[in-house]
Amino acid sequence: PGGGGTAEGGMGAGIAHIEMLYRTNLLALTGHSASPQYPPNKVLIYDDHLQRTIGELSFRQRVLTTKLRRDRIVVVLRDRVYIYNFSDLALLDKVHTGDNPLGLIGISLDNGGVGGSTAATSSVQRAEDALGVGGTARQRNNNGMVLACPGT
Repeated sequence: PGGGGTAEGGMGAGIAHIEMLYRTNLLALTGHSASPQYPPNKVLIYDDHLQRTIGELSFRQRVLTTKLRRDRIVVVLRDRVYIYNFSDLALLDKVHTGDNPLGLIGISLDNGGVGGSTAATSSVQRAEDALGVGGTARQRNNNGMVLACPGT
């Protein structure tokens, strides 16, 4: 399934992170702070077959992580997660997670089914808000995605 990594040299000059949609030609690119072409607050959706950018998402903060699924783009900032529809880049949900300086998140690669979709982040704040202290917080957002966070 999906893969991610760091690019160095060549076309990847200035690219901090690349996330591939499964084994397709679609990539999400995020840049370094020193790169004017690929700033760290943007996610560029790049089609390797067409050799061009087909979409762009801009934020006020540095993008820490991007995850791709056939139907969703999940972008993680330090204190929030944005969920977009892949086909038209429409914002589906914005979830405040608390401090997440490493941009840790895991998403289900399943498109939903009976139980909906799942994304998990490391935010202790989310767990405390949803359950009080400890346990695992589960909260269904507006688009049916279940956000889960392990407690401490």
